[in-house]
Amino acid sequence: DLNAQYEAELSLIGRKAPEEKREVSMSEKQEDYYRGFRSRVVLFWIICNFGLVATVLSTAGLSRISGTKNPVD
Repeated sequence: DLNAQYEAELSLIGRKAPEEKREVSMSEKQEDYYRGFRSRVVLFWIICNFGLVATVLSTAGLSRISGTKNPVD
């Protein structure tokens, strides 16, 4: 019967899927650690570069780039 099959499928869809347990191996944990470390190093490098650019431009570097004769203090 089509209605019975429909009801069975609805009840199947309505149930929560069983949670899958996944074991994480030591090599995966090590790789994740190295990925996180690399991400933090790159983020630190970007922040340092931003600070360096801000310092250079605030010490009269911007007036040389823009071509104005009188630097603004």
